[in-house]
Amino acid sequence: MQLLLIRHAESENNAKPVHARVCDPSITARGRLQADCLGKWMSGLAIDQMITSPFLRTLETTGFVWKHAHTAPRRYPISVWHDVFEHGGCYHGHHEKNFRGAEGLGRKAIHSFFQEISEQFPDLEPPPLTVDSQIQDTGWWGGKDRETPDQMRARSRSVISRFENTFAPDPADKPGQLTTDPVVVLIAHADFLREMLSQMLAEVVAMDSIGPIPNTSVTSLQWCTTGWKLNSLNSVTHLPPRLVTGHQAMLS
Repeated sequence: MQLLLIRHAESENNAKPVHARVCDPSITARGRLQADCLGKWMSGLAIDQMITSPFLRTLETTGFVWKHAHTAPRRYPISVWHDVFEHGGCYHGHHEKNFRGAEGLGRKAIHSFFQEISEQFPDLEPPPLTVDSQIQDTGWWGGKDRETPDQMRARSRSVISRFENTFAPDPADKPGQLTTDPVVVLIAHADFLREMLSQMLAEVVAMDSIGPIPNTSVTSLQWCTTGWKLNSLNSVTHLPPRLVTGHQAMLS
């Protein structure tokens, strides 16, 4: 399996001070340009599965990629996973004293979001879309308390296992042999991607020595029977320099 980890395009929260942030922001005008560049670049890839978190900023980034999917070698399915959200979950507030759980987008809202995109291309068959059964109409977060760092670390381990179990190499593969199929894409969030990488590459890379993850940057890994191999880290070659953001500070 080849896994591409991609941070969402610049969100309105990324462009605001902490006290002005909201629970589920859209992407900015610059973020839309970033996502469009990402979509054009990804249109040349033979992708088997694209996975996104249920936050609006990741859905919108995924939507821009979807708009370019008709030029890809094959139209890849999209899945919305309930467990790849940013650290903390969906919540109002900017300080421990005023954190309050938010609902998050519901199942019908997510389906409607992608339906509106498909209606822009009436002559093209949309790629298959699946939404985790854990995401209900009441909202994917459901107003729960803010997630703790320990809970995020445990969730990250579970997500890594989910990737390995869902897209595992053929048991007939020889030990140590790299497997490049399928090609899977995850569009998620900076802090959560860093946590995933810190666990996947614990014996290879010291994450404390690696800087922030830029918006729409692409990290490529390969899974083999001996573990994860890093191919590239935080690539932004699909962006012109003026569109590179999120590389100076870690923002969710």
